[in-house]
Amino acid sequence: MATENEKKSCSGLGAKELFIGGVIGGMIGAAAALFLAPRSGEELRRDLCANNAIGSGIEKIKQAASNLIKKDSEPYS
Repeated sequence: MATENEKKSCSGLGAKELFIGGVIGGMIGAAAALFLAPRSGEELRRDLCANNAIGSGIEKIKQAASNLIKKDSEPYS
């Protein structure tokens, strides 16, 4: 009969080793993401807020243009 070590080496990694590898890989990935991020979180939130304001302004302009077109197409009383 094969010993425990021989079984393990034939079947690859055990569950414990796989879990530990996943945790360590996750930590390395998170650290890399933090160091390689193009902007800080505060700058990103500010940019997203500005983009939202621009989109809102565009919608208001479209609505005003639509209202003007409706008023222009109505007959004069």
